[in-house]
Amino acid sequence: MVRKLVKGLLDKTEIDGKIIGATKKVKKEIRRHIITAVLAAFGFLIALSWRDAIQAVINDLLFKFSLTQESYIFKFVAAIIITIFSVAGIIFFAKFEEKD
Repeated sequence: MVRKLVKGLLDKTEIDGKIIGATKKVKKEIRRHIITAVLAAFGFLIALSWRDAIQAVINDLLFKFSLTQESYIFKFVAAIIITIFSVAGIIFFAKFEEKD
């Protein structure tokens, strides 16, 4: 009888330990995802500010060289160039990501 009671308490303690461990793991994952979301939001703000600066430079260059008739073509070219640099940056910085 005592053995069953002790075994039941030990089993309960083991289950409680697993629950606590799982809870800590979930809490850590939630914190990691929140940090990722906040960093992405800051990155989005940075991208928007750079977008305005780049757009102003492109518009000035198009006006300076009198290329306003074909401006949409040059905007596509600028978008492609920016995309290439951005993807290269993502690949470069992805190498610094912490491996699990």
